[in-house]
Amino acid sequence: MNMLKLLPFAIATAVVSGQLLANEQQNNSRFALAGYGDVKYEESKLMDTSAFSARFVPIFLFSLSDKMHIEAETEISVDENGETEIELEYADLHYFLSDTTTFTAGKFLLPFGQYGPNQHPSWINRSAFSPGIYGGLGGHGGYQPMQGLLPVMSDIGVGIQHIIPLGKNQKIFFDAYVTNGLAAEATHGDEEGDHAEGEGEHEEVDDHAMELPELAFEATSADNNSDKAFGGRIAYAFLPGIEVGASYYTAKYDDDEKLGFTATGFDINWIGNHYIVRGEYIKTATDALEEDEHEENKVITFDRNGWYLQATFMAGKMFNVLQGTDFVVEYAETNKINEAERWAYGINYWLDSRAVIKATYEDTTVHDGEDDKRFAIQYSYGF
Repeated sequence: MNMLKLLPFAIATAVVSGQLLANEQQNNSRFALAGYGDVKYEESKLMDTSAFSARFVPIFLFSLSDKMHIEAETEISVDENGETEIELEYADLHYFLSDTTTFTAGKFLLPFGQYGPNQHPSWINRSAFSPGIYGGLGGHGGYQPMQGLLPVMSDIGVGIQHIIPLGKNQKIFFDAYVTNGLAAEATHGDEEGDHAEGEGEHEEVDDHAMELPELAFEATSADNNSDKAFGGRIAYAFLPGIEVGASYYTAKYDDDEKLGFTATGFDINWIGNHYIVRGEYIKTATDALEEDEHEENKVITFDRNGWYLQATFMAGKMFNVLQGTDFVVEYAETNKINEAERWAYGINYWLDSRAVIKATYEDTTVHDGEDDKRFAIQYSYGF
């Protein structure tokens, strides 16, 4: 009988406790909206076209607690057919294991180099175009006459980030991840499957006339094999001005897990009082199958490399008459297969710290291909 009398009190206590816990979690939760966007006018001599384009890229940030944060970025744009495109760039959860260690799960930008994870937003990139070694892939920067080495990579998986403080202004950043990985383009999948048997030894290829295998870097919730991509980046930073890093990525891309793709990279980001110097070197190795004179299949490897260096002179910080003005020069080249080089020159005018008008002219020379000259004016903003 006493238990029955206590039951309503116990239920009321549980309800109140649940409400207090919910209120506490709500008080600890925070939501913020950030992102960027741009409007761009671009001319291409090779394509003999000129066009306006626009996109809006909101970033949703939500703090579940002091330990858990969620972030997601979507890109909203209009394609050449007038259709609205909405693409999920990333959506991930960060769990802070400690002040120096973070666990990440979901779809996230892979920490390869500096441009992909940190510098690709149009209001941060000092050029109206993507660097040449990222050209023609990944969707950031649109059409480019150079065939890039890598896209801006994102994938679905897990990762961990760790920071090692070294005194007052020095740190070592360590990133590692495991993701689904890439695959061969669907149009070539059947051909590769037919050649999967009779594999021989690896051979290196250095033939400008041969075509690279087409790989699909787009993140998907499925995987064509049981192999997983893994990689990471280690960087040394002398804050606030200098950071140098080395990156690695490897994965098997065919159904039988016999053909691989590997990328290594080195990057630098140097910010001074009146200048910014950014650059990356990337080397890739892509396996493919080829029949020899005995009609047996052997694995050959396509090696490529390339680099870019971008220098920005912030003239407005030195001369009052040029307040808000930057001058930009960039050189990029790709070597061995699909060789090309590109010079780009730009003038930027900052309306405020997060809004810039950029005018960029570039001249691209493609070996064994068609050269191109492009000009663009872009209004970019961050919020």
